[in-house]
Amino acid sequence: MTASRGAGAFRPVVLVPHLIALGLYALAAALALAPFAGLRPAPRALGLGVPLLGLAAHVIGVARLTSFLGVAPTLSMLALFLVALQAASEGLFRASAVGVFTGPLATGLLGLALLIGLAPEAPPASGRGAWSILHITVSVFGLAMLALAFIAAALYLLQFRELKAKRFGPVFRLFPPLERLDQLNHLSLVLGFPTVTLGVLLGFGVRYAGGASVDAAQVVWGMLTWVVLGWAVGVRVVRHWAGRRAAFASIASFAAVLLVYVALKLAAPGTQRFL
Repeated sequence: MTASRGAGAFRPVVLVPHLIALGLYALAAALALAPFAGLRPAPRALGLGVPLLGLAAHVIGVARLTSFLGVAPTLSMLALFLVALQAASEGLFRASAVGVFTGPLATGLLGLALLIGLAPEAPPASGRGAWSILHITVSVFGLAMLALAFIAAALYLLQFRELKAKRFGPVFRLFPPLERLDQLNHLSLVLGFPTVTLGVLLGFGVRYAGGASVDAAQVVWGMLTWVVLGWAVGVRVVRHWAGRRAAFASIASFAAVLLVYVALKLAAPGTQRFL
């Protein structure tokens, strides 16, 4: 029984697109990191085309899943959104340096999801229908937006350090200007906050309208993410923080959300639920 389920968890229609995406993400990460190893930067069309091809394969793989519950599907979806945001950052802000972070991160998340095991044949739990899938999708996208804000902040601080030290190496040449990174951070937070808010509201709707069980850890982490992201948006929009202060606020917010998740996960380990 266990063996048959394990085999079913890796049907070709699910495994093959994910493996193709994994390979293309790894290639995209290598292209993004190559200039920092002294190699020639890849053409912009190649640097954008490779992750987009991986994204297309990944979408096909995710669409084949019949259950979005558990750690593995969530990690897979998070990797997908990170690459989508990487492509959007390159298209809108010409911020190809985002791939220095998102490339390896998406590759690692997707590889970990495959190691844990995606379960396409697992039936959805009671009370978790289309609204539950929407809640999970929106919430993970909001988390990806918070991660993008963190990445933009980290790039900002690295670029600022290079300029202050008057070093004009690969970081200076390949990273976007400080103003553009600050704009990317601002936009990620401003769009991420309503997304997380919608995800929290949908979670309460699934709980009370659908009758699905929600653990205390899920409530704690969801509300913490909302409060922390709300604070990061507040200091930018209301208190008009920008530049280094805003970057440090974004990094602190992301670190707090990540550390609390790790603590809650260590308190109740397992892969059947994201929390």
